[in-house]
Amino acid sequence: MAEERVTSSGWLPPVAPGSGAPEPAPPPQRPTFARAGPDRSGTRSQPTSSASSGNPQAVWALVLAIAALALLLVSLGTLFVLTLPCSIAAWWLAGQARRRLQTGETANGSGQAVAALWIARIGMIAGVAAAVVLIALLASGFDFEQFREDLERELEQRRERRGDGVRTSLQGLRAAVGR
Repeated sequence: MAEERVTSSGWLPPVAPGSGAPEPAPPPQRPTFARAGPDRSGTRSQPTSSASSGNPQAVWALVLAIAALALLLVSLGTLFVLTLPCSIAAWWLAGQARRRLQTGETANGSGQAVAALWIARIGMIAGVAAAVVLIALLASGFDFEQFREDLERELEQRRERRGDGVRTSLQGLRAAVGR
C-alpha cells in the first residue's frame, strides 16, 4: 500500500514504500511582525501571532467604570466629584482598547472594552444627573440637617407604633435579664 505525504504546500503524490525517495524538508517558518488591519485592497487582514497579548486598557477601563458606578450608587450621588473623572478615564481607556483591537495590536478584550464603554457612559450620565440634582437642591435652599432630623423623627415614630404591645428584641432582653 502506498503512503501519502503532506507538507505545508499541500498534498504530494503517493510514494511507494521502500523507494528511497527522500522527504522534502518543510519550508522554514519565519515569524511575521506585520500589523493586522486594512490593507491596500480595503479588506481587513487577520491578526498575527504576535497579537495574542492581553489588552490591559480594556481591563482597567472595566475596573474604573464599575468602580465609578458602584461609588456613585453607594454614595447616593453625593460623590459625583470622584465618579465623573473615573468614568471619563474609563471611557478613554475603553476607546484606546478598541483602537488596539481595530489596528490588530491585540486580539483580546473586545467584550471587556465594549462593556467598559457602556458602563462608563451610564456612569457619566448618572454622575451628571446627580450633580444637577444636588446643585438644584442647594440652590433652592434645601436644608440637609433638617431633612436628617425629619427622617430620624419618622423612624422613632414607626418604632413606637410597632412597640405598642410588642416588645422590641432589646426590650425583651432587658426584661429577661431583670433590668
